[in-house]
Amino acid sequence: MRIHEISMILIVLLINFSCSTDEENFTKWEAPMWEVESKKLLPNSFTIVLSLPHNLNLYATDDDKIAAFINEECRGVGNLVKDEKTGKGIYFITIRASDTESGQIVIKYYNARLKYLYESKQTYPFKPDGTLGSYDEPVEIIFRNL
Repeated sequence: MRIHEISMILIVLLINFSCSTDEENFTKWEAPMWEVESKKLLPNSFTIVLSLPHNLNLYATDDDKIAAFINEECRGVGNLVKDEKTGKGIYFITIRASDTESGQIVIKYYNARLKYLYESKQTYPFKPDGTLGSYDEPVEIIFRNL
């Protein structure tokens, strides 16, 4: 009987110590201060009208930020417009580039509630005077965690 009791105590102890109560830690980001620094040197523009995917839109607030980058340089900051029918946020971003530039656009999104930063999985080619998406049919950007 004594061996059986000791075995049971050891099993209970092993179960208690093997179960982890650690929570998964995520990087918390400070709100970015994105801005286009040299608008006068960037005469060409490209507009993206986009919406967030459903899983991020659930946590979206008016304090969220979104911006477009070419070669890690901020080239446009988004403006939020709420869809009157659905209440869903639609972002308008005017992206700037020089006459000789033809880089790929990457979108970054900061969620203020979650304090988390995301980056678009896909890139978009810059086309002078081009447009991607519209108010009625915004492009839904798919993001990955940074």
